[in-house]
Amino acid sequence: MLTLTLLLLLSCSVLVWKRRLRSAAFLATLPLAMAASASAPVTQWLLDRAQGTPSVTDHGALHPRTVIVVLGAGIDHDARGSRPGLAGYSRLMRAAQRYHECDRTREVCTVLASGGVTAKGDVAEADVYARELIALGVPTERIVRERASRNTWQNARNSSGIIGRNSPRVVLVTSGLHLTRSLIYFRHFGVVAEGLPSDRLRATRGWLPSTFNLLLIEVMLHERIGVLRYHLYNRMGWNDAPIEPVSVAPAATTHASPH
Repeated sequence: MLTLTLLLLLSCSVLVWKRRLRSAAFLATLPLAMAASASAPVTQWLLDRAQGTPSVTDHGALHPRTVIVVLGAGIDHDARGSRPGLAGYSRLMRAAQRYHECDRTREVCTVLASGGVTAKGDVAEADVYARELIALGVPTERIVRERASRNTWQNARNSSGIIGRNSPRVVLVTSGLHLTRSLIYFRHFGVVAEGLPSDRLRATRGWLPSTFNLLLIEVMLHERIGVLRYHLYNRMGWNDAPIEPVSVAPAATTHASPH
């Protein structure tokens, strides 16, 4: 996004130099719009709509089987080996917290770590995430690994096959901006999940545009395009056949606006 903005500004400069002022003025509206969207008030307004307002989960009722699905967010490498990507830690922490809430309420929970090998020679995200979940106190026998997924669509498809059709509750843990698209994909494969965001991003303060806010805009655009592509592929018949979801009403759902 930043590169595109700079290229547009450079193009405007060339047009001004060639005295094509009308074309330059028209083209300048794009980087100006990007800059305006990267100011804190506009970015925060967009974030609030994209991330929605999470509801408080009611754990009063016991469920015979609850699956906590935590989606992978990449793997980083250092001298000590493979570790979760930056966004992965908040997802793991939130999934572990939700599992320990199960312990306190005597709810029977399983954590499903979903994520395969995303780069040549890497280990599967599910294996790295399972290791971290164990370190956070989740018992090994309560962790299921889904190692084949390479993107969110495959996360939903492969995880739904593991979850099956008999789970009264599915809790989907992922980043706030990623949650709406993930819930849509899981529903496509017959899983009506309860959304549990692992984070809630905020714009940097101030009225001037910032590169961090521009990065957030880019992530929001990526998620919006993913939702629009999903609906387009459905209309064109390019997606996998949808599975009718089981009629299960989650105790609470994250109301993330699709707009």
